[in-house]
Amino acid sequence: MGKASSLDEIAEAALTGLMQLTHMPIAYTARLEAGTWTIVGHAGLTGDVNGLVGHRQPVEHLSELNAGTPLCFEDPASMGPALAARLGAVGVQALYAAPMMKDGVCVGALAIGNREPTAFTARQRALTQLFATHLSNLIAKRELVQSLEILAESVPVIVLRAEPSGWINWYNRRWYEYTGQTRDEAAGWGWQTAHHPEDLLRVMEEWPKALATGAPIEIEFRLKRYDGQYRWHLANVDPVRDDNGTIVSWYGSVVDIEPQKAALERTKRVADALQEAFLPTELPSQPDLRLDAMYVSAEEDARVGGDWYDAFDLPDGRLVFSIGDVGGHGLSASITVGKLRQGVYYLSRLIDDPALILAELNRGLREQEPDTYVTAIVGIIERDGRTLRYASAGHPPPVLARRAGEPAVDLGTGGPPLGVVAQPGFPVRTVEIEPDMVLALYTDGMTEFARDAVAGEARLRVAVGKLVGTRWARPAKVVYDAILDGHLPQDDAALLVLQFSRVDVVDPEQAEGPTKQWRFHASDAKAVHVARREMGAFLRRSYGSEEAAFESELIVGELLANTVEHAPGLVHMTISHEGDDHVLVVRDSGPGMATFVATLPEDPMHEGKRGLFLVGSLSAGVTVERSPQGGAELRVVLPPAH
Repeated sequence: MGKASSLDEIAEAALTGLMQLTHMPIAYTARLEAGTWTIVGHAGLTGDVNGLVGHRQPVEHLSELNAGTPLCFEDPASMGPALAARLGAVGVQALYAAPMMKDGVCVGALAIGNREPTAFTARQRALTQLFATHLSNLIAKRELVQSLEILAESVPVIVLRAEPSGWINWYNRRWYEYTGQTRDEAAGWGWQTAHHPEDLLRVMEEWPKALATGAPIEIEFRLKRYDGQYRWHLANVDPVRDDNGTIVSWYGSVVDIEPQKAALERTKRVADALQEAFLPTELPSQPDLRLDAMYVSAEEDARVGGDWYDAFDLPDGRLVFSIGDVGGHGLSASITVGKLRQGVYYLSRLIDDPALILAELNRGLREQEPDTYVTAIVGIIERDGRTLRYASAGHPPPVLARRAGEPAVDLGTGGPPLGVVAQPGFPVRTVEIEPDMVLALYTDGMTEFARDAVAGEARLRVAVGKLVGTRWARPAKVVYDAILDGHLPQDDAALLVLQFSRVDVVDPEQAEGPTKQWRFHASDAKAVHVARREMGAFLRRSYGSEEAAFESELIVGELLANTVEHAPGLVHMTISHEGDDHVLVVRDSGPGMATFVATLPEDPMHEGKRGLFLVGSLSAGVTVERSPQGGAELRVVLPPAH
């Protein structure tokens, strides 16, 4: 009965089940509305069924049903003349009827009967009462559901209902109007054909996961309209549970968010343009100082524009550097970044004191943007290159490394953030410059990627310590990779590295950095193509020639093809130097492979497994294990250059 989708189907299922269990040839249901009884469904009755009920005036014994008491007539004599005549006209000589109650009021009855006098057993009576109670509960729920679905037809969004398995068994009319699908086309999993191919893989990852865990799902995707145009939609689907906590159905809404998505994209493009304009296109270069920086926006579209870094030469030979973090994100934060960065630029030409520069920035911020708070560091390297001075306004302290292999140490903190108090004090700290020492300044998004700032800061200190005495062309990228280890920051993140080493002695073998990384979605054909092309170029540079890198490029191509086909979702690939070896690591978020089987198929013309056989034959070693993200992590030692 629970699977029936209409009131008539519920009644039919109840009658069938009850007749099978009680072995009675007759069963029927009657409904009482506004004092009138009507037959809802029946099996085994003969003659004029409508003559059995339909009277507004109470008939014999019906007052007992109204009071919630079952009726039992084991022969016509016990029925009374009038009721015996009506029941006999439809073939009933014995009857047991159980009332169906709603809020203490009789709303109907469920009855079993026989064509001859019968003594009803205790089991038959208990089953009839049990079915009547269960049937009344289900009807009440279905009436509520149907009334809600009638209401849902009038709302201006798509509404759906799904079974616990995920099979969608009902949409309101908005779905059919928007997609142009028929009910048969949309039933079950037919909705997949309306989804944009680039979004379907993600939906098919998240929807089964929600079904398995019972967690509500909120997801954005593009739906194809009846005219072929795709528009962005936001779906929210929640489970409905019974009293035992078992999911009995899912209900959801699908809202068109194309205008909001377009507005957000415009905002993001403007913010990105502002961010590019406010970040320096290149950093200054000095014979004994190498500057490098990283800026990474968080994944979420709205999180742009809050951080900055900068460095520039002054006419008298000094060098000024700054880094900061504006509270908030989006356009307003980007505009504030631009004002502050330009403020540092102009004030440093008039003031030779980083603390006074911060004080002037604080005064201007409180006057022009009184509800904005900013953390920042401003520093000045003297023209003789022997000392630097800096002041901090509530910013994470810089880290300094002087000895190779030793972790960097935190330098002191400073005054309060800009915008907090009217006349803050910003102590100035002086650092003596030594050859090969490394100074790193960062925003908190760099170290709080995993919501564990302590662990992130520890990684930062170790990574900066390893830069001392090295000649990486991109030291900031080396530190960034070591801290985040393939993760994306949860917030905007900026990093400025000052390495006091000679620029003209960079080791060409280290120019690419110790590790190259690529992240892309397996369904994004363009991203996959770009990643393959960049990996090939990196390998050719690493091996020294196209011929020497040929076998490694074959391995990369085969693994990319295998991942795209069998592991939809996010893919993370790295190529790193480990001693004399080049090591390729592929992490996916799909089902992945449990073991690496490098055997040819029995049919030599079959495409399956040939790629893995090639990888196993060419590589110097392959291992597979489950990745922390839930997919597989494949580690391949690429072949040496011949």
